[in-house]
Amino acid sequence: MDMRRSFIVIIGLIFFISGCKTTVTNSVTFNSVAMENIIINFMGETITVVPNSSKTVRNIPKGTYTYSTTYTIPSGVQTSSVNGAVSGSVVMNADTRITVLYSSAILGTGTTLSYVLSATISSNDKVTTPTGGI
Repeated sequence: MDMRRSFIVIIGLIFFISGCKTTVTNSVTFNSVAMENIIINFMGETITVVPNSSKTVRNIPKGTYTYSTTYTIPSGVQTSSVNGAVSGSVVMNADTRITVLYSSAILGTGTTLSYVLSATISSNDKVTTPTGGI
């Protein structure tokens, strides 16, 4: 009987251990198609992303993290503004992948040019509303 119990315990441990992940695969990618450099303050570090490139932060533990964005504007532009998810929080669960995509435009004419930086965010996590919808 002791051998049978030991066998059951060993099988149970195998199932338990094989179901537990040992690596963290969470990541946030900052992707820029903006005209100028952007600088992101994330997890206590500054990340510079040049136009038409991206930077990925990997192996992020579960939790909620904030980020904020600073940007440069093209010469000759008088004003600037931002739209969308240029700053905020990201929630990392198991196997979360998040992308923040930056784009920009120059609006106006002549001496009234304005640089607009926009950002959108997407995640592979299923987000539910308080009413249970997606």
